Amino acid sequence: MKVAFLAFALALASGASEAASLPRIVASGDNPVPHCVTPASLMDFVAERNAAKRPARVIDPRFVHIASLYRHFGQCVSRPPAKCVAVRWDYAFFQMLLETNYLTFRRPDGVPASVTPRDNNFAGVGATVSGRPGERFKDVSTGVLAHLQHVLMYSTTRIPNPVAERTRKVQGDVQAMMRRLDRPVTFADLASEWSGSSSYGAELHKIADKYAARFCRARSEDIVAIE
Repeated sequence: MKVAFLAFALALASGASEAASLPRIVASGDNPVPHCVTPASLMDFVAERNAAKRPARVIDPRFVHIASLYRHFGQCVSRPPAKCVAVRWDYAFFQMLLETNYLTFRRPDGVPASVTPRDNNFAGVGATVSGRPGERFKDVSTGVLAHLQHVLMYSTTRIPNPVAERTRKVQGDVQAMMRRLDRPVTFADLASEWSGSSSYGAELHKIADKYAARFCRARSEDIVAIE
């Protein structure tokens, strides 16, 4: 029993350590999206992962350019006339892969999830009650922007006229909580609140690590470290 408990504790510590290395939400000169992260390689990453499944899985053709949308909107999330704020859109993309199971919208056992591809909801925004699919957005672009606005909200940046109803409802409370940290908000901070699961941040780190191992010359420290 003591050995099992020790192994469990070590696993928790490892997961917490990985999550703690997640970058700040707001992108900047000292917290940039790495050059090895490109829309083309991100989509290759998705395709390779889904092709390795048995049976192989394919994504909705409407999502073929979704990584480009994450880059486009991620470079300027708060839309004019508000201040333009960039986020680490690479980590928002990785979170989307975690939430949608690599754009398949299926659970790990292959069963369709409550959020469907036609919802254009890439992070379960508004799905706060088990069994409810969350919000629906009119197209892929709107869904991507809604996700990125919800991510940026956690940084305490005020989102004027958010796309998602959920963002409008909770940003005051969420930002009050994040301000208590008295430091720049990270994806680890977001992860601890987003799902309520202690493993969420570690799972996000694992996806980033897998991407780095395949598409970056160095390991994931190049894309997870806060420089």
